[in-house]
Amino acid sequence: MRSRLLTALSGLALLGLPVSVLAGGDDVPIGARFGAMGNAGITLVDLWSIRHNPAGLAGLENPMAGIYFQSHWLSPDLTMKGLAAATPLGQGTLGLTVNDFGYELYREQRFGLAYAMRFGEALRASVQFDYLGVRLGEGYGNTSAITAGLGMQARITEKLWIGAHLYNPNRAELGGPTNERVPTVLRAGMGYTFSDKLTVTGEAAKDIDREASYRAGIEYHPTEVLYLRTGVSTGPVQGHGGIGLRLKRLDVDLAVSFRSTLGATPQVNVNYRFP
Repeated sequence: MRSRLLTALSGLALLGLPVSVLAGGDDVPIGARFGAMGNAGITLVDLWSIRHNPAGLAGLENPMAGIYFQSHWLSPDLTMKGLAAATPLGQGTLGLTVNDFGYELYREQRFGLAYAMRFGEALRASVQFDYLGVRLGEGYGNTSAITAGLGMQARITEKLWIGAHLYNPNRAELGGPTNERVPTVLRAGMGYTFSDKLTVTGEAAKDIDREASYRAGIEYHPTEVLYLRTGVSTGPVQGHGGIGLRLKRLDVDLAVSFRSTLGATPQVNVNYRFP
């Protein structure tokens, strides 16, 4: 829905705000842990894998629930809010997520359902379905679509994992005068655990209508409570950093990404791990 957003939100352009961010179902990862690592989380196990590579949900050991907030370039009109929950069920994990982005002239909401399964200790796979709703102000109307996704994670050696995720292989359409489609995106990458304290990740992402982008991240775990993270991403180039705190059953992750022409984008999520 990129072209429609540029037309419908001309008011944003007049205010000098970017209008092509997260338009029409763009598959942007969510989660401050990933955000601090350049969004290179294709092989990680995390509650917010549900919006990056849901195969990672299969690695969760306890039920979890969390909330997320992100403010693109500190603009109150470009905020993302999210809820997520996941619970292991035998060899599988069921996950639910709700996300909301935008303001009165453009609002995008996504409701997602994912199921991930373990196949032994070296393979995880997932399937997901999302309902995407877009509402445009100033009389431009509403539209919606159903998208699907497939993900996997595989252990190659004791320290090396690879992962891949395909979003919207069904090429869902949002309709409208230009018959816009929800983006179809393929991501693939790897994660290497050098020790219990250091993990390095990297991945590539290709939207079939855009140039490929690349991401890399580092997570350092100096103490039982503290995680330090940094990363870089392209398309456009951004620097990333943040910290994570593990406080008994509460996980708090903070991140910021920085784009030279637009400034900082802070992110935070708080997760609770049930017994």
